[in-house]
Amino acid sequence: FLCEEALGVVLHTILSSINDTMNLLSFILLLSALASVVAFSPRSLAGTNTPPLHTSRLSSTLTPSIESSTKPDEYLRWKKDGDTWKMQTGVTTFQKGDKTVELHAQLHFGDSSYFDYYNDNNFIGRLDNVHYELLVDNDLLQYKNNAWRLEKPIMASANDQSMAQSYGWECQASRIDYTHPKWIHADLTRQEFRKIANPDANADQNTPLWALAGPESSSTAAEAVSALLVGPPTLSYSAQVLRRRLFTNLFIPGETFANSLRAILWFTVPAPELSIILLDWSSLLKGGSNPNALSEVALPILSSLIKLDVGQIRRFLFGQVLMSSAIANKNNDSSAWSLLVTKRNDHALEVLTKTLQDSNDETSSTALLYGSSHCPDLHAKLTASGFKPTKTTWRTAWSVQENENDTILVSLLGAVGLYLSVGALDWVGMMGDVSQEWLGGEYLDASVIAGAYLVRHVLLYLGLSKFLVDWTNKDR
Repeated sequence: FLCEEALGVVLHTILSSINDTMNLLSFILLLSALASVVAFSPRSLAGTNTPPLHTSRLSSTLTPSIESSTKPDEYLRWKKDGDTWKMQTGVTTFQKGDKTVELHAQLHFGDSSYFDYYNDNNFIGRLDNVHYELLVDNDLLQYKNNAWRLEKPIMASANDQSMAQSYGWECQASRIDYTHPKWIHADLTRQEFRKIANPDANADQNTPLWALAGPESSSTAAEAVSALLVGPPTLSYSAQVLRRRLFTNLFIPGETFANSLRAILWFTVPAPELSIILLDWSSLLKGGSNPNALSEVALPILSSLIKLDVGQIRRFLFGQVLMSSAIANKNNDSSAWSLLVTKRNDHALEVLTKTLQDSNDETSSTALLYGSSHCPDLHAKLTASGFKPTKTTWRTAWSVQENENDTILVSLLGAVGLYLSVGALDWVGMMGDVSQEWLGGEYLDASVIAGAYLVRHVLLYLGLSKFLVDWTNKDR
């Protein structure tokens, strides 16, 4: 009896010390997960997902960075050049008789040289007109020379400026001079956008534009539910598009078997997010038979994490999630996407058609500057109207450099070992606390502890899944 009592005291002491340690380690893990999940949600990344708020200002210099390409139907790419990763936007030239249209994909954030290119006379001087995307108030525009034009310099919102500054970038709206006489506003105004989104005359005029686009826009909560119940939120789970395959399904439908296994793993193994990522990878992306599904930026991000280079990590994650959003939105037919992209594109093409018709010269050249998410649809509609793409070049919006990998492997193995150790301690601490509360009849407290454990590991799953695996890999 005394031995049993002593053993009980020792076990209680060990579990208590483990729990105290885990309170700190779990808090650190949770902060890391929240940073990657919230800071890199799709709404904060895409070139069009959040219509920017503009008020007023300006600047200039030129350092063009242009590369040729043979893929005229793509407008955003994440290119590795040596040890440098470049986020690039496409520029496609279209020809129809003597009419030339250049479609310039743009990001709202980038290096100063990326935006200063558009202020330089080398760009403006070879064009007759420059059309651009910009959601601004009616009173900032003036109808002049058969077109709506911006009369005063503008400035990005304080939130956009703060975000750009945190990455060492500039805001498109603050850096580009939209007041040049050749430049024409080819977008909806904020008032037109609101009217289309909500025709009700009594609607709240203070509602943010992104909220007007619809509740279908992604959120961290929605992503977390998807991660818990289904899988990576960047995937489409239509039965016609995606089917799970696992151990030849063991005579059980792959979806049922994999989802049941996912549910079991959340509580039965330490660091469940790693096991579930492996399960999703093997069942959704052919696992080991499709090694290309492993994200190319996983190692650079992990090496940056080991060196605690937060700025580098954020840029890598920003680029990875931006690319995932761009690919996931290719077949987006939601009402929010229709308002944010399709209807604005239709308006842009109406303005372009009018400009080309008003042109007195037989030959004319026009540049159309629009967000990268708009450009695939604009490309298709320009082609359908008779324009033929003749060439595509690429401009670098921003870049990030990898760390040297010579000594990274040992550090990486150490970091993985530490992560697994923390995960094991977390699991043991959770199981001990839940058991203790449950046996003591405190069922609610036991549920709260289990729920907190589940929440933090779902968030860790979200954070890790966004860079460890390329869920958009086409060969699946």
